[in-house]
Formats: sequence, C-alpha cells, structure tokens
Amino acid sequence: MAMRRFVAALGLTLALGPLANPAAMADGASAATKTMAEILISVRHYPSDADKEKLKHIAMDASASAHEKAIATAMINMQHMVSDGDKSKLDAIAKDAAAPEAVKKLASVLMGLNHKPSDADVSTLKTIAGK
Repeated sequence: MAMRRFVAALGLTLALGPLANPAAMADGASAATKTMAEILISVRHYPSDADKEKLKHIAMDASASAHEKAIATAMINMQHMVSDGDKSKLDAIAKDAAAPEAVKKLASVLMGLNHKPSDADVSTLKTIAGK
C-alpha cells in the first residue's frame, strides 16, 4: 500500500513538475520560440515592421520546427487577431501532445489574442521568453 502511494506521488510530481516550476518551460524553449514570445509581449494590434522581419526569418529558418514556422506565419498575418485559417493551425499545435510545452502555450496565447495580450498572457509569455 505504501509503495502504491509512493509511485502515485512520484507520477504526479513528474507530471506536474513543469507547472510548479515555470522556468522549466523557458529552459526548453528554442531561440525562435523565445523571440516570438518577446514579440507578443509588446504587440499592439499587429507586429511592427521590424518584428515582422524577425518573424519572416523564423518562418524561413531551416532549424525552426514546423510548429514554430506556423506560429510565425500566423503572427505575420495577424491584424488585431489571428485569422480563422491560422486559428485552426494554432489549435492543432496547442493540442499536439508531442509539441514542446512552450510552443503549445505560445499557440494558445496567440489564438486568444485580441489587439494585445492580457496580463495573464504577458506573464505566460515572459516565462517562455525567460524574463
């Protein structure tokens, strides 16, 4: 009986560990994911021209994942909020169990964005960006 409790507690700790330690999310985030989080922190209505250039670089970067490229493209296309077509792609990313946690959170924040990120979203984005 004690062994079962120990195994259950260990499993719960391993499953929820990254939630208890938000820095763990930033540690695993790629440079592209961190850059997109930094851009979203200050976005108002749509990314600046300079930010769009950074996003275009990510979208064309061979080392960026397909998920990161899709998020960068959605951000480039954003006008006050993401398009319905991009939302469906972001939703698939957010639900992809194989996607890194930081990428899933970034997709979720972007899907719900309306003109600018909420205070809670900014907190999440800062964690992803490692700030």
